[in-house]
Amino acid sequence: MHGALVSLAPVLLAVGLLPGQSPPAPPQAAPPQKPERPPIVIPPDTPPPVGEELRVKPDDIDALLADGKVLLLDVREPWELEENGTIEGYVNIPLSQLEKRLSELPKDNAILTA
Repeated sequence: MHGALVSLAPVLLAVGLLPGQSPPAPPQAAPPQKPERPPIVIPPDTPPPVGEELRVKPDDIDALLADGKVLLLDVREPWELEENGTIEGYVNIPLSQLEKRLSELPKDNAILTA
């Protein structure tokens, strides 16, 4: 039995092991990479944002929320929601789909976007 151990010693030393040592653990696989973010393309015929007269002032947000006549619209893309999460109560219509889905928005409520 002692002779068998001695005959393996050159092999173990060749791979960097001493008698009685365990081989190193295999290398860990690299973590999966996140998919590349797709570019957000805004069509050239997109109208400019609303004027200041139609924007909700920060002081008015609490009153709108208390009144319940507000839609919280999250316009982020699905990959952004996966990466950053969302807030309960928000309706998600990605910006890239907004023009096609305008009919889903209420006409009688203020719309706050995030």
